[in-house]
Amino acid sequence: MTRIMLFAGAIALVTAGLVNEAVKATPQLPFYDSAELTPRWTRSSSHAIDEFSLVAQTGLPITRQDVVGKAHVASFIFTRCAGICPAMVTQLSKVQKAIDGRDAVLVSYSVTPQDDTPETLAAFGKMRGIDPERWKLVTGDPEQIYALARTSYFADDGRLEAGKAATDQFLHTEKALLVDRDGRLRGVYNATLPHDIEKLLADLDLLLERD
Repeated sequence: MTRIMLFAGAIALVTAGLVNEAVKATPQLPFYDSAELTPRWTRSSSHAIDEFSLVAQTGLPITRQDVVGKAHVASFIFTRCAGICPAMVTQLSKVQKAIDGRDAVLVSYSVTPQDDTPETLAAFGKMRGIDPERWKLVTGDPEQIYALARTSYFADDGRLEAGKAATDQFLHTEKALLVDRDGRLRGVYNATLPHDIEKLLADLDLLLERD
């Protein structure tokens, strides 16, 4: 009887260990790896943001290597926007506050880079309390920015045409996208809505804890 009980106990311990390992291996956040932005609860994803070489509001270059290795929250704005952008900046400021001292950064790409020079972005950021260490305002080559929006972040809702010049198109989106340390999309939110930002912050906590 004692042997049977010991054997049963050993099986229970092994089973519990396997369950714990399975739980650890299962992501708490899905991956988004297609333009449909359908969440996929897989263990990994081959989709990641592409290489880029642009400029931050400080005038310093910013590349993919500056944002991978840490979580980042991406968005697309422009300084002359009087519609959704002010609401987005207000809500994303909560994210800036929450990531202070943590391994994460905000990255907002200008969709009118021909107008939004680094100096313009710096002035925009200063007026709105944007810390350039925690929140990168990015400008540069419009083709790169629009390609990132369309094929890396899936932020364009199918409104950008692949064969059409970026300077002949315009992107206006309220999306904020949570990206993990490997450059993979893990969350999609409406950055004008307070409850979506609260969900983003909760998901960011999970990402920094587990992934």
